[in-house]
Amino acid sequence: MDRPGTPAGPGGPSPDRAPISRRGLLAGGAGAAAAGLLAAACGGPGGTGAPPSPGGRPRRGGDFRVGVAGGSPSDLFDGQNFLSQPDEARIVSMFEPLLIFDDDYQLRPWLAEEVTMENPSQWVIRLRKGIEFSNGKTLRAQDVIYSLRRIADPRNGLAGQTQLAAIDPTGFTVLDRYTVRVRLTSPNSVLDQGLGQYYNNVVPDGYQKWPAPQAGTGCFVVKSFTPGQQSVSVRNPNYWHPGQPYFDTVTIIDFPDDTARLNALLGGSIDAMTSVLTPQIPTIQAHGGLSLLVSHNGEWLPICMAIDMPPFDNNDVRQAMRLIVDRPAMIEQVLSGYGRVANDLFAPFDPDYDSALPQRHQDLEKARFLLRRAGAEKLSTTLHTTPGEAGMVTMASVLATQAARAGVTISVQDDPNYYGNQYLKLAFSVDFWGTRNYLPQVALSMLPGSPFNETHWPPRSGPGSGYASLYRQALSSSSPSLRRELIHQMQAIEYDYGGYIIPFYLNLIGAYSDRVRGFTPSKGTVPLGYFGHGFRTIWFA
Repeated sequence: MDRPGTPAGPGGPSPDRAPISRRGLLAGGAGAAAAGLLAAACGGPGGTGAPPSPGGRPRRGGDFRVGVAGGSPSDLFDGQNFLSQPDEARIVSMFEPLLIFDDDYQLRPWLAEEVTMENPSQWVIRLRKGIEFSNGKTLRAQDVIYSLRRIADPRNGLAGQTQLAAIDPTGFTVLDRYTVRVRLTSPNSVLDQGLGQYYNNVVPDGYQKWPAPQAGTGCFVVKSFTPGQQSVSVRNPNYWHPGQPYFDTVTIIDFPDDTARLNALLGGSIDAMTSVLTPQIPTIQAHGGLSLLVSHNGEWLPICMAIDMPPFDNNDVRQAMRLIVDRPAMIEQVLSGYGRVANDLFAPFDPDYDSALPQRHQDLEKARFLLRRAGAEKLSTTLHTTPGEAGMVTMASVLATQAARAGVTISVQDDPNYYGNQYLKLAFSVDFWGTRNYLPQVALSMLPGSPFNETHWPPRSGPGSGYASLYRQALSSSSPSLRRELIHQMQAIEYDYGGYIIPFYLNLIGAYSDRVRGFTPSKGTVPLGYFGHGFRTIWFA
């Protein structure tokens, strides 16, 4: 599921860049809310993920065990980085960001009491008072400065570097012990969305990753960690939410094997598991004492057409391929119905997502017409894929079957080395991404300098060539209405000329023992409802 880095390619990272997690940049993270003022009125210490009323009153005690998909001896413990899903679980158990996204994908204050955009090149962060790290150190402005510098420094290769790259490392001004002004080297009117990514956490001044001592503001403290196997954490006695967390300990166990993870839940050796595969659902439903947690989020598996490589350098071919897709059928065949139709655009939870664009439906007659006009009526091509995320290989096969009805021959190549030297250099490929707002996603995959520009967008000339200029204008705008208008222009261009086929958004599915209470679905990408909001709001009945 994770690769430690990717090679240079069209729009890819430079060869000398520090290794980074593809999942950290592509699948992790979320983004919501307009830039500007985020004040404590939006939600206090209990403002996100509060325990639901069903399930009884929360009680303290117990040792919680969760089986998490993936992991390897390369697992790491870094408050601002990760390589695998078990690393994600460990991050959210011990570290916290300045802002956070609730279950409805709304950006709220967290360690920061207020984040204010003075102008698109200057922001002010005001911390909550009285928060301590697990080692007893009080959270102060200097910790924020160290944390942001560490993330933004490309030499560190951290997951959030792309989102916070505009931060000027010399541009911090301490206004008081809890307030800092941040200057940017270029405008970014959605910096707050980067600050809200769950891996862009605040760490204490001078922090170093494991095996150095770990101290965070989260509700658990690591006691032991064996990469590729498990970690054990104990309750943080200094946690700033009164009465939370409820468990005495949390054990996070690596389970690279899907069957072994399910068997562990069925046998009672774990209390919850991530990444339930749809064929496993009937087994879980038939087993007494277990429940499913289905989160309707915005994760997407794109089919990527490189707009500068034949045959997809012809827009008629790209549009024909989009019209070949039977989206509802693909949801049934690939996801067993656990998904919803998409419209070849990402960021469905962004308030500026343009839902007025006409929904695409399968139209084989028009697809054949466009292919004839392009001189490609007997098109034959290879689609590259890999089981990097559940559904990637199946989706490629389903597309090949659907395309045959339009006279298009697609040969599916399931390549275990997909993320090797050819990644980002392929004309036709499948990939995976997590939930993110529009402009942060554009920074990662839709610009000439983006680290993962799979479609080689935008074109150098002709329709769509002004896309990057619109992006810069949107980042520079302090007017939400103008920024929305610019984003709609970008989405319309992408809809008409882009290289992504996005058939659906898939659901995240987890399972847990009925003795566990407090789990709630989340629109974000982190499994099990942000792992029970960092294991903060779940308990044993």
